[in-house]
Amino acid sequence: FEASGYDELVDHPFEIGAHWQGEFTAAGVPHRVVVAGAWPSFDGERLLADVQRICEAQISFWGGAPFSRYSFLLWAVDEGHGGLEHRASTALIGARRELPTAAEGAVPSEGYVRLLGLFSHEYFHAWNVKRLRPAEFARFDYQRENYTELLWFFEGFTSYYDELILLRAGLVDAPRYLKLLASSVNGVLAAPGRLVQPLSAASFEAWTKYYRPDENSPNVTSNYYAQGALVALCLDLSLRACGSSLDALMLHLWQASAGGPVSEADILTGVQTLGGEGLATQLRQWVHGTDELPLQPLLEAAGVTWRDDGRASVAQRLGLRARESALTGITVTHV
Repeated sequence: FEASGYDELVDHPFEIGAHWQGEFTAAGVPHRVVVAGAWPSFDGERLLADVQRICEAQISFWGGAPFSRYSFLLWAVDEGHGGLEHRASTALIGARRELPTAAEGAVPSEGYVRLLGLFSHEYFHAWNVKRLRPAEFARFDYQRENYTELLWFFEGFTSYYDELILLRAGLVDAPRYLKLLASSVNGVLAAPGRLVQPLSAASFEAWTKYYRPDENSPNVTSNYYAQGALVALCLDLSLRACGSSLDALMLHLWQASAGGPVSEADILTGVQTLGGEGLATQLRQWVHGTDELPLQPLLEAAGVTWRDDGRASVAQRLGLRARESALTGITVTHV
């Protein structure tokens, strides 16, 4: 292997060892999946087939692959979940219990769906953040932190699509997708910080707030991943109500920028082009303000029933976060 420069060199993770490997082709592009630390009962062929469907759906969405080959590197561990995107690869960490086994039924388990969502999320980043990226990241400064107010778009909108792609690829059905969406909504609404910190500020302060949380973080910070995904949902439903869609916006930005840097002004201009000036103004308010998102009216207008069952836990009613263990009982983690 040979890198064309330092940027390309540090953008390629590698692992040396005897690991499980498998390959497939998506839209004519070779893909490789490497798994380190899997159980012997791991069903690699099932993982390959399902990830292939994700890749084909995303390449079809964007209109082509911007790379000549792609690699997934997954570390299977006891506990862990996350990933880091690269231009032609991704490095992932997942719980080995979430990997499929021969006993995995046709309907994927909750853990396996979570793992597939991670694969989908990081793969989507090959377009949305590694190429279509914040203007502030046009050139990287490796000597200091790089700041942007747009993580709500590049991480949040990617989070919206990671599970939506599972639906489009046929890996989950509509009822399962709506359950995943409901879980995301519940998670955001349970966080008081959404009404305190605007998403633009959460994006800019990621280095000092999101990656350095303390016991008070849920009260004063918003999550540009989860809440940003709900902004994407609101924008998608709003655009569809006027004859367009978020798909159209993403492709508009991709084509207008030639797959390069974009600014908030570019995003707002695209929204105005597809949905009108009023919607562009509303999007700006959603990411620079702290008002509640209009989730219920938008979902109901799209034919989705919004039901508040009122079954908040005791901890939620008291404004607490808690975890429960058979060994230690209930422990309050946040007030």
